[in-house]
Amino acid sequence: MLFIAIGELLRIWAVGYAGASTRARTLGAARDLVTTGPYGYVRNPLYLGNFLLSLGVCFVANVYWLVAVLVVGYFFQYLSIIAVEESYLMESCGPVYQAYRDRVPRFIPQLHSYPDPSSHDFSWTRALKSEKRTLTAIVCVIGLIFVRQTVDLL
Repeated sequence: MLFIAIGELLRIWAVGYAGASTRARTLGAARDLVTTGPYGYVRNPLYLGNFLLSLGVCFVANVYWLVAVLVVGYFFQYLSIIAVEESYLMESCGPVYQAYRDRVPRFIPQLHSYPDPSSHDFSWTRALKSEKRTLTAIVCVIGLIFVRQTVDLL
């Protein structure tokens, strides 16, 4: 449950700064480059949060072999998405993104924040509105896992 909680808290923190545009299916939907909040420590906090959430579900469900599938699938899925996003950000933000990219790691958070944070503010309203579906899905999945485990015990 710890991985699920950390993953979802990271997602809430990230969308509290970036907003629902992180769920867009087209590039260019974001307000502008966010370099504050969790984005000051890692360039892809939502993808990291997704990984931690999924890892937590594997552990809660006691399906440990699925962790290997998760790791491989995660990198195949997200590396191509990230390549397209980074290309777009280089075109649209130029040297601002290049400086950010040079100083902030892609997946493993650094201990210090980016020295030139953007002026984005955190909004609980924006965060919870964006994460409503994810929170609902987490409750449903965890509930189904516990129901199944309870039925198996009977």
